Amino acid sequence: MHDAPTPGPHPGRDPGSGRRDAFAPLLHDPLAAMFREHGRTGIPTHGVPTAGAPEPVTVYDDGVPRVNLGSNNYLGLAGDPRVVEAAVDAVRRYGTSTSGSRVLNGTTRLHLQLEEELADHYGVEAAVLTSSGVNANTALLSTACGPGDALLVDAHAHASVHAGAAASRGTTIRFRHNSVESLARRLERLDPRAGAVVVVDGVYSMTGETAPLAAIADLCAAYGARLVVDEAHGLGVLGERGRGAAEHTGALDRVDAVTIAFSKSLASVGGAVLTSHRVADGIRASAVPYVFSAANEPAGVGAALAALRILRAEPERRTRLQENGRRLRVELSAAGTPPLPGSGAVIAVPTGSPEATVAAWRAAYEAGVYCNAVGYPAVPRGKGVLRLSVMATHTAEQLQAAAGSVAAAVLSTRDAEEAGQGVGGQLAVA
Repeated sequence: MHDAPTPGPHPGRDPGSGRRDAFAPLLHDPLAAMFREHGRTGIPTHGVPTAGAPEPVTVYDDGVPRVNLGSNNYLGLAGDPRVVEAAVDAVRRYGTSTSGSRVLNGTTRLHLQLEEELADHYGVEAAVLTSSGVNANTALLSTACGPGDALLVDAHAHASVHAGAAASRGTTIRFRHNSVESLARRLERLDPRAGAVVVVDGVYSMTGETAPLAAIADLCAAYGARLVVDEAHGLGVLGERGRGAAEHTGALDRVDAVTIAFSKSLASVGGAVLTSHRVADGIRASAVPYVFSAANEPAGVGAALAALRILRAEPERRTRLQENGRRLRVELSAAGTPPLPGSGAVIAVPTGSPEATVAAWRAAYEAGVYCNAVGYPAVPRGKGVLRLSVMATHTAEQLQAAAGSVAAAVLSTRDAEEAGQGVGGQLAVA
């Protein structure tokens, strides 16, 4: 019988060896310390478990129903019976797992059908499915560019964009958020022989801002750069046909590749790269998240395919979503807490300090509203916002009540902080 491992902070490592502990960044991560502190001092702002689907009013694990303004279920399809039944049918036919990579045994007719219909929806030659939106960005950007080339990335782009660019053989260059002037200066400084890819989010996930894509596309044309747009939060929300910020700004036909995530408007899990046949072939041949990852599970593919068909057949959902976004912005402003400018489903309400953000989140949660607490680096250091996201299926009454609760939480917290009473806590979600 093997002896039980000796308990301690570094099991399996001799503390007297003098070697630095390679796990130290994990063991002493400051954000992890904040998470632990929140668990000790009250309701944590992260990882709050639910007891049901992300509906407009969701039952949480404590048994309390709350207006859900913290989900990305923009079109309200995650609990739609048609989408649920499509997922169940896919499991019955194909099983629970593909049990292999797409290049081996992991491709089903469902995968091919979803790729075909996504490409048709976007008017491009090809779509490549990936197991997540994160992996869509990583698959594309890690295989783009060679030594001496450059990826110019908006400073506030999604973390997966920065991770994918860092994995490329090209050099990553950040430009100031949503600044066409900053991007132009960096393009001007490039070696004229170097390849260049500009990468932005269509809609920024934490603040709801939209990228100035028409102007960015003009710059890319002038400097011979490729343009990649992450439309995770634009798909199904913006544009005449729900194809995102690029369509909304009239720049879609000048974008070289679009990446999407299924976990928002498509009520599933997964992602895709939408591009030309040759670029798609390159991803399928060499991108680690495609070649070496198990293919999307059948239930997720079936759900995404059903949701895509509903998105295309029922444009009134997108209309209701946009109306709900406008309604919530008006209600928040009328209550004294105007949100940051934006036009999508994401609405960010400034709260003040990180401590005030945590206190406001908890007050809203206790008043029956779930939302997201957001801090640096999604917003400037020392600041915070409550991130709210609407669904097409929210009612006017739900949004009005929720806006009142959120505004009351933010204003009371601000008043307490300004009076020097302190609000306690530290921001949990960055």
